[in-house]
Amino acid sequence: MPACLRFPPPFALGYKPPPVDLSHLNPPQREAVLTTEGPLLVLAGAGSGKTRVITHRICHLLDNKVPARSILAVTFTNKAAAEMKERVVHMAGQRALGVTLSTFHAFGAEVLKLHLPKMGWPKKFAIVDTGDQIALVRRAMRDRNVDDKAFDPRKVLTLISRAKNSGVEPQPKPEGQGDDLDLVAHLVFPLYQLALKAQGAVDFDDLIVFPSRIFEKFPEVKAEYQKRYRYVMVDEFQDTNSAQLDVLRHLGEGHGNVCAVGDDDQCIYSWRGAEVRNILEFERFFAGGKEVRLEQNYRSTGVILDGANAVIEQNPLRRAKRMWTEVKAGPKLKLVSAPSEEEEARYVAREIKDAILNGFPADEIAVLYRTNGQARPVEEALREKDVRYEVIGGTEFFDRREVRDVIAYFKLIANPKDEASLLRIVNVPARGIGDVTMERITSWAVANEVPLWKALDRAGEIADVPQGAPEKVRDFMELVERYRRAFTKGNLAQVTRELLAEIDFVGSARLNAPSAASADRKAKAVAQVIDSLEAYEKREGRKASLLTYLNRLALDTKDEEDEAQRAQGRVTLMTLHGAKGLEWRMVFLMGLEEELLPHSGMQGELPNPEEERRLCYVGMTRARERLVMTRATTRVKRGREVPRTPSRFLQDIPEDLCEIIDLEAVPEGPPTEKEVNFFASLRERLKGPATSAPAATPDPRNGS
Repeated sequence: MPACLRFPPPFALGYKPPPVDLSHLNPPQREAVLTTEGPLLVLAGAGSGKTRVITHRICHLLDNKVPARSILAVTFTNKAAAEMKERVVHMAGQRALGVTLSTFHAFGAEVLKLHLPKMGWPKKFAIVDTGDQIALVRRAMRDRNVDDKAFDPRKVLTLISRAKNSGVEPQPKPEGQGDDLDLVAHLVFPLYQLALKAQGAVDFDDLIVFPSRIFEKFPEVKAEYQKRYRYVMVDEFQDTNSAQLDVLRHLGEGHGNVCAVGDDDQCIYSWRGAEVRNILEFERFFAGGKEVRLEQNYRSTGVILDGANAVIEQNPLRRAKRMWTEVKAGPKLKLVSAPSEEEEARYVAREIKDAILNGFPADEIAVLYRTNGQARPVEEALREKDVRYEVIGGTEFFDRREVRDVIAYFKLIANPKDEASLLRIVNVPARGIGDVTMERITSWAVANEVPLWKALDRAGEIADVPQGAPEKVRDFMELVERYRRAFTKGNLAQVTRELLAEIDFVGSARLNAPSAASADRKAKAVAQVIDSLEAYEKREGRKASLLTYLNRLALDTKDEEDEAQRAQGRVTLMTLHGAKGLEWRMVFLMGLEEELLPHSGMQGELPNPEEERRLCYVGMTRARERLVMTRATTRVKRGREVPRTPSRFLQDIPEDLCEIIDLEAVPEGPPTEKEVNFFASLRERLKGPATSAPAATPDPRNGS
């Protein structure tokens, strides 16, 4: 049993806990728990105990004889789902193990395992990730004679993803509108989908979109899920997109027992399809819905909450609520003005160093910023102060596409039944076994209930397989069989070198790389896989085998993840988007300037100033005790110093909540006119042209 689901020995011995105690819940929390029938929207503000409400609600349903298998609760991250499951099991005992508590995507994958063949896919399907998706888009662009240097495949993929989640195919805009990316997405989409189907694969969007389509096309399947899941709950409802909303509506259509928990003030993911209207218009989607507001905050001081409330209340479209706390004490918010981004970073590093020397735990301190590019000066300043830190984000080694391709070869060689690995590398590097060939072979295998490996062996018997393809398929199978025999004799690293050299794996990877630097990284990553194999063989000696290596690899990767989670004693550096759902005792929120927070946007991005305000609110409410908001008066842009305008969000914070620190001011003597008139000058500057451009929400995954 996973560590996250272990529970105390009395439960394991069959001990039945008493009914869940609701006496420690505040009145709105208790109302949300006891309202079990009909649609319910729980507006759960920052730090208001929403997880407590969801877990108590599940336990209350179990206490009232609702079978565990009739309860479905979905959220957005594996970590959140695991923590919620652990709490429910500890509260309700073994009976809670039957509750389905998972992410949207995990739930969708379970539906597809049973019903995806109805859509023409094989029973065993692969799930491609972003790296694979970009590769498929790039290949489709080339097939359509579209220059992947002129049009960013990642942006094309974003348009495809948004279209999928909105339930429509990408459509070109009228002539003269847009930047032609929409036209490229329109041309590429059919080839992209064909490539997925040919590989027997789906992307993450399909894990949501396909279940909804299955429910629509096969009413008996929808009825089956409605009958099973009589009580549906969704956490972080403000993060749902149109496709996820459709799944929830299908599930709740019969009984109406859908409980949505969320906060429109924390809807900050529109760039990945989140629709704030889902929560703003809840009653339109779930007729007769009831609303319960959780406004008492158990995280932050009153000073922090008052400042955050003052910022978010300026948004015109939101459900009315105001967070409050019984903890009225607390230090004032620090608003710090620095002459440059380097001085801003040095100030933050000094304050962190002083806090740690005074006994503040480093892992209770976070530095938050709008864009990944802001991290560099802070990292340098923290290193100068010898402060340990961790930058959250980045690509893990085993997430690299070329590494996964090599591992897929290993998996197929070790196990010919691994159809996902087979489909992944059957044409990697390109060997003339295209998508049309694989789609027809796969369809024949599904129709005749034949394993895909055996279907490849009979490719010459299958109608409509392109001429010459069966011979190329046979060559591929002979390659795999030959190296399957070679690997059984040992010398795993050397055999791998021979395999990769024979198929010119590194040469192909270099050829398809967008730049020389990228090509070098790909070659280095492949070399590291071989180094890993050599180290494994030295440890295991004669016991070394390809299958045990793969098993050890999975265990080692898991151990590394667990170790990362246990890492302590480090300051956290993270983007605002990544910080939602987390909290620290001390938070530094950097870059409170126009064009940064709120961000001025990126090419092709629609303006979204309201979401930028929500992003600022999320950042402020991550702090429990101390909040420091910093800005620079100048930044270097293209080699020149450029004056910066203070963020419009600063003028919304009441003056009596703030301590103003101007690092350019004279350190001694009476307050300067600049310090005295801070808010007056701030408002005056915000009237200038710098605030006229609307802010937009760029994709933080691009590091912009």
